[in-house]
Amino acid sequence: MPASDLAQGSNGHTNVTNGDREPEIIGYAEPWIVAPGDTVDIKVSCTEPEYEHQTFRLIQGVTLEHAPSKQEEQVTEIPPGRRDGRYQTARPGSYVMVPEWGAPWATTKVIQVSFWVQPWLNKCGHKQALVSNLNQNTYTGFAVVIDKEGLLNVRLGTGKQISTLSTGITLQQKVWTELQVRLEGQRVQVDALPVGFRNEPLLPAATFSHTIEADGQLVMNPGPLLIAATPTHNSYAGQQGSQQDATDFFNGRIGGFAIRAGALHADTLLVKYDFSLNMSDDVAADISGHGHNGILINAPTRAVTGHDWDGSEPDWTRAKTGYGAIHFHEDDMDDAKWATDFSITIPPNARSGAYALKVETTNGRDSDYITFFVTRPQAPHRTSEDRSKQVCFIFSTLTYLAYANERLYDTTRPNTATIGPSFDINKALKSPEFYKMQRRLDLGLSCYDRHIDGSGVCYSSYKRPILNVRPGYIMWGFSRPREFSADLMMLGYLEHLNIPYEILTDHDLHHHGVSAISGFNTVITGSHPEYPSFASMAAYDAFARQGGNLMYLGGNGFYWLSALGGPTNAHRFEVRRGDVGVRPYTLPGGERVNSLDGRQGGLWRSRGKSCNTLFGVGFCGEGTGPGVPYRRTKASRSPEFAWMFEGITDDIIGVHGFGGGASGDEIDRYDVENGSPASATVLATSTGHSDEFGIAIEDLGFPAIKTLGTQTDLIRSDVVYYVGRGGGGVFSVGSINWFCSLGWDGYQTEVARLTGNVVRGFLEGKR
Repeated sequence: MPASDLAQGSNGHTNVTNGDREPEIIGYAEPWIVAPGDTVDIKVSCTEPEYEHQTFRLIQGVTLEHAPSKQEEQVTEIPPGRRDGRYQTARPGSYVMVPEWGAPWATTKVIQVSFWVQPWLNKCGHKQALVSNLNQNTYTGFAVVIDKEGLLNVRLGTGKQISTLSTGITLQQKVWTELQVRLEGQRVQVDALPVGFRNEPLLPAATFSHTIEADGQLVMNPGPLLIAATPTHNSYAGQQGSQQDATDFFNGRIGGFAIRAGALHADTLLVKYDFSLNMSDDVAADISGHGHNGILINAPTRAVTGHDWDGSEPDWTRAKTGYGAIHFHEDDMDDAKWATDFSITIPPNARSGAYALKVETTNGRDSDYITFFVTRPQAPHRTSEDRSKQVCFIFSTLTYLAYANERLYDTTRPNTATIGPSFDINKALKSPEFYKMQRRLDLGLSCYDRHIDGSGVCYSSYKRPILNVRPGYIMWGFSRPREFSADLMMLGYLEHLNIPYEILTDHDLHHHGVSAISGFNTVITGSHPEYPSFASMAAYDAFARQGGNLMYLGGNGFYWLSALGGPTNAHRFEVRRGDVGVRPYTLPGGERVNSLDGRQGGLWRSRGKSCNTLFGVGFCGEGTGPGVPYRRTKASRSPEFAWMFEGITDDIIGVHGFGGGASGDEIDRYDVENGSPASATVLATSTGHSDEFGIAIEDLGFPAIKTLGTQTDLIRSDVVYYVGRGGGGVFSVGSINWFCSLGWDGYQTEVARLTGNVVRGFLEGKR
């Protein structure tokens, strides 16, 4: 590989280097989910001088051997075009920006800054600013920083230079310390008092004092105040406080921040921030009464425990104290804020579907599909009679966000998850997007990654290129399509069968509830609908109670509860993982309630509403080994199910597929104890998985034995069917691999036939 385009700068910022760049074009659409008639802004980064673009409705994009033919329709109403290329980068790093913090510049003789701080990564190769309003152009202002060696420094602008005072104080990692920094004329004093939650030894309280030389004195000028970062040289030249204008990002937590000022004593409160307020938005509330609210940049983690948390109340929505802290990270990235290259307008008569701007450099060196979705959740001209003859396919956009740009392959990151005992990434099949994700460290993390300080990533965002949501994407861990690229094969199958359909997304169900799907004959899930929000899950449940038919054609679905932001941050996604469930990290106790909606996070199963309770099966195991086929049960031979198995004579179903047989990757089983309806019928079950498959952690009892595929029959996929109390049928298959078998040899498999029989049977009123 050539020199990386992005390198970690000495100031804690991900910067563009001068090394030779790989030919590359990528981009994103904003908004990500739109309706006919809407305008979409297209944002492109291109290393080459020029590129061309045209718009397509995507149908099937995988080009592997045995895959169905690639299928896409050009949207002729949106004219193609040619544009000059320009290279764009995102700017990771979170902080609080206070545009104006109210210091009385002419009369202030004393400034006292006080706050609580908990570093999570003392030595990270660059300075980390805890608070700063330094203006490096005018040599004014002050900053409190942790230097590269983990020592606390105070930096002062004297009007002639910026002086750095080393206090010799070390802040203990993952221990809260109360800091008071007093600036009085030529005198500087710092007091540090560690406090412990556990019975751990603490560093002693420390004090540092220093008098500046006779001809030096702190000089203050108006300008932005930053918490957890410092302004750059460019901060005062243009738009103050924008996310492009900060550096020296802090990795850790800050709370109880206040600044006081006075002529003789620091007795006038200038600002005081209560980070336990406005938890779901990007406002740092100033409770001083002066109204100097701060703005949170790049979504630092909210709803985390502070210095006064004692474990008595683990729910921030109910606690009176303990949650007045924010966790900042140098690799937080919420909004790439790329400039718009051009905009397109979706035709008023556009079909719902997955769409993409195909952008390709005119020299042919690289191309990309910038994906977005067109949906009509509340189309007024459509009647319930129209919907009764249609099926609705739900793209799992919440799952796509959870996995967005995941970096589980990156063993240089803290505590990278182990993929499998015999997994060798050098032998894995990869598509071009994999290498782009490797290069583009600026595009943010997924909720499967850890931050550089080891803490779990709770947030994701669609305001950035999401390179693994591409029609031809091959997931490196399984050497086959997964999530979006796999889901498109089902869309291609509906086209193949000439089944009338609409598409919606998880987001539509979240925002519009059951009204988005009411009246459709059948609702079909994607291959991995793992992360429903409370509202989207309720929409499925209400649809079933109305008598609609459900087809759950995936695995590990309806597993983690997720949340979405409100009107000001609707692009943001959140998941809080606790100490139950298969997970890449565990959040600390007291931090498992969503900041965006105040709901308890974790597994749906832990809420008493597992996937089993509605869809008949629930997650039980996973592995990177080859998938296996299903064997039909005796019950499937009953005449009442003949319509499902018409044309299928073999007992074995799903021998072939991308990644092996139809039961593979992450799988679900029928289990009455976990909530599956006792009246449901198991029509087929997987034929046995290898020891590369392990049991779901939540299924383990004491002692933890029989945990691998050959050791227990609890690791299996079940095809299940039942008729719910509303009169609708529920058909579930319990495997992410299902679509990868359905699409094999152009939909010429038993899996495809069974799936098609059920879809057409439901449309004909069969139950």
